[in-house]
Amino acid sequence: MSEPNTHPADKKDNRPVAAFDVDGTLTWADSFVLFLRFVAGRFGFVVKMVQLIPIFLAYRLGGVPRSAVKEKTLHVFLAGMSAEAYLARCRAFAQTIYPIIARPDAVARLRAHLGVRDQVAFVSASLRDYLAVWAEELGVDQVLASEVEIINGQLTGRLLGDNCWGPSKLAAIQANFGAAPLVAAYGDTRGDKEMLAAAQNPSFRIFEEAPRDRLIQLFSLYAGKHMERGLTNRL
Repeated sequence: MSEPNTHPADKKDNRPVAAFDVDGTLTWADSFVLFLRFVAGRFGFVVKMVQLIPIFLAYRLGGVPRSAVKEKTLHVFLAGMSAEAYLARCRAFAQTIYPIIARPDAVARLRAHLGVRDQVAFVSASLRDYLAVWAEELGVDQVLASEVEIINGQLTGRLLGDNCWGPSKLAAIQANFGAAPLVAAYGDTRGDKEMLAAAQNPSFRIFEEAPRDRLIQLFSLYAGKHMERGLTNRL
């Protein structure tokens, strides 16, 4: 499910494309796990993460694919939630958390691409619906990301389509931008390999700006009350 103002690119638009991974690239913390904490609360987050330990171990041992871990995680945390409540939490999360975890140097590079009228896209395994809120605030039109399945107004706990990781990132770029040149791509993990390899100017882990006390800030986000206050204030 997506925000109304994030739509596939016009295939006839051949302006250069700049693709940005989000978690670890535009941000110094993983927004997907933070979103799960935001939704579940402090106690609920711990309980649900404990439930997921068996599939995390199975993944580490090579017994299950990454997409299966993602769907199991979505099922534990989001299955049965109403679409209305989910989207409200996506907006509150994006407005509360991204200003804290964004890398200023990465956002500056993104704005530079916008300034020369490149087509700029988030390309992420994180969930499209909260990324779309941040994209809207930054002026980014394209959000290529993992999507949740919603049936009869409720989240099923399954993905809608592929987990946007690895080869799926490059496939999403090609499907949305057609023959437009991928002038630049930015990433920080193995999941960005194909996207980076296809770019004229690939950049791997070039953004470094983060708070000196980021571990303390991260602990505060998970263990403190900042998320609860953000949720209360914005819903």
